[in-house]
Amino acid sequence: MAAQYNNNSDKVFVVLPETDEDELSLLLWVLNYFSQDKTKIIIIRVITVPLEELPDSHWINESLQMDLVMELCATYKFQVEKLVHKADDIADGVVQIIAKHGISNLVMGSTANSDMTDLASETAIKVRREANLSCKLWFVSNGNLIFTRDPVVNLASTSSGSSSESIIEEGDIDVDAFLSLMLHETSIKADNLEKMVEEFFGAHKKMAHLVNKLAKDSQQKEQEIRDLKENLEREKQEKDQLRREIEENEHKKIEEIEQITKEIDLLRIQRDEDLNQIQVAHERRLALEEQVSDLEFVVNELCMQKEKMHYGSSTALNSEFSLQELQQATENFSESLKIGEGAFGPVYKGSLRRTTVAIKLLRSQSIQGLSQFQQEITILTKVRHPNLVNLIGACSEVSALVYEYLSNGSLEDRLTCANNTPPLTWYTRTRIIGEICLALIFLHSNKPQLVVHGDLKPGNILLDTNLVSKLSDFGISRLLKQPDTNSTAFHETSRPSGTLSYNDPEYYSTGILTPKSDIYSLGIIILRLLTGKPPMNIARQVEDAMSNDMLSSVIDESAGAWPFEKAKELAKIALRCVEISRSQRPDLVNEVWVVVEPLMKAACTYVELAEESIPSHFICPIYQEVMKDPCIAADGFTYDAEAIKQWLSTGHNTSPMTNLSLPHHDLIPNRVLRSAIHEWLQSHPQS
Repeated sequence: MAAQYNNNSDKVFVVLPETDEDELSLLLWVLNYFSQDKTKIIIIRVITVPLEELPDSHWINESLQMDLVMELCATYKFQVEKLVHKADDIADGVVQIIAKHGISNLVMGSTANSDMTDLASETAIKVRREANLSCKLWFVSNGNLIFTRDPVVNLASTSSGSSSESIIEEGDIDVDAFLSLMLHETSIKADNLEKMVEEFFGAHKKMAHLVNKLAKDSQQKEQEIRDLKENLEREKQEKDQLRREIEENEHKKIEEIEQITKEIDLLRIQRDEDLNQIQVAHERRLALEEQVSDLEFVVNELCMQKEKMHYGSSTALNSEFSLQELQQATENFSESLKIGEGAFGPVYKGSLRRTTVAIKLLRSQSIQGLSQFQQEITILTKVRHPNLVNLIGACSEVSALVYEYLSNGSLEDRLTCANNTPPLTWYTRTRIIGEICLALIFLHSNKPQLVVHGDLKPGNILLDTNLVSKLSDFGISRLLKQPDTNSTAFHETSRPSGTLSYNDPEYYSTGILTPKSDIYSLGIIILRLLTGKPPMNIARQVEDAMSNDMLSSVIDESAGAWPFEKAKELAKIALRCVEISRSQRPDLVNEVWVVVEPLMKAACTYVELAEESIPSHFICPIYQEVMKDPCIAADGFTYDAEAIKQWLSTGHNTSPMTNLSLPHHDLIPNRVLRSAIHEWLQSHPQS
């Protein structure tokens, strides 16, 4: 067996580890490391078990499958053989094999220390220490070379066969040691001097060859370093060029964005100018309608007859007043009792049947005026809500409508502080926003026909003694049939009407009126209550302030110290409401009311804590009076028992607050609230 491997300088002996995973990692390292030499691989297996007879195939079954070994070696174009050796200890076995077969190259696995710079395996350390010095050793851990022991060259031998060895490592030789050794050996046996000299010069020749090889390798390495520096410099130049191009592109993009922003601003200005022109054209059209031809008179008479027939049935729930009663109530429509001027006639304060009322008188008998007069009667006799103005009756002789009188005028009057009235506080404004939302939810969910107000603005929102808001002026409102599908209910006209600054831009451009049109108007009203600014361009001002994180600069300080986060929430939902495209506007119930409701409740709580006024939750939503017997209905709202029972007894199956269907008519006494009302009344006696 020794003879078989005597000339083994072109062979690599590999000691297989004990686990398959380590074996495969070690074998792959050998195949890659020696891939240029294509040396022959001898796989060694040291068997430590005391077996008398060990079959040749047994060693391989405990480690890598021979088929895999052969396949890997064939892939790398290596020849492979196997060598089995039995010993009591693996390290002793490896040392014995090296000595027995005169092995020159051996690779074995080992664990490494923590920084992968030295051996940590006792077996590997022992092999490194005791193996024949003429054998070069490689130690590999997890596919990484961690240690190499180079061989010691045999320089001379004594006559008895002993040898002298010295270490030559990468072209470096310890000459002093070498000469000392030579002199020592010369004293032992002079006959070997000539041979030693020959070996010395042979070693010197090898060393010179190695030095030349190192010089060539050094030149090659220097060239490689120069090439690497050139590549790095070229890559640096390319990166610098790429960075400059990126910076130039970013600069161009910034310029493009600035240009687009300027164009958008110009488009907004143009849009505002177009809207102003539309308003001017609209006002001109209204003026022309007053100058109808003689043919209109005939049509007017016919329409009046038809409307009076319809009027008789539609006002069944209201009182009919005579012209004489209205004249007595208003001192013959005295200018001193005139409290307002609408688009189609004046409004007077009067005392009618011992009740203070507001009387709207139709100035013109035009078709449009009569149509709006009739439309308001039709709607206000069909819907009732605490936040809708109450229609008391009408006078068909002069086309006059009689409403409940609301002492605090319109919301527009309060926002402009007309007659030196104090500004509305932030919590009152927040509550008013919530009341408007409730009124719109009620109108938009009315059945069988929903109602779109169409001209929602502060001038058409009236305030009672307690500054509770009520929607009025339903002259251009529309009753729309609830759609059977998911489509949107709408009214289409070729003559859009209303107030430009508050009306839906899509309504003006298309003539299509939908519930989302009221949402646009609501958004403008919220922004006015928040900022106190005029309606024209108000959305743009608030949007710019929000984008620059300067919302506080546009909030109306006269309303008091707005809670900033609450004001910010109102501004955000308002800006969504005033989107130009109605498809982008939020849903009233699921999005707007979700934001407004908690803000409204918080504002009411603040009022109750800050002022000695009647708590708002003590007031019946139907009667608008302090509740005597509060009860909770199926919609979650609390009403006075008498009021809600009367509501249900008249055939209503919907909530007075939301107009949504009630799942049942059961009422739950709210004893806690009744006790609180009783205690409050005792501590706050009313005059």
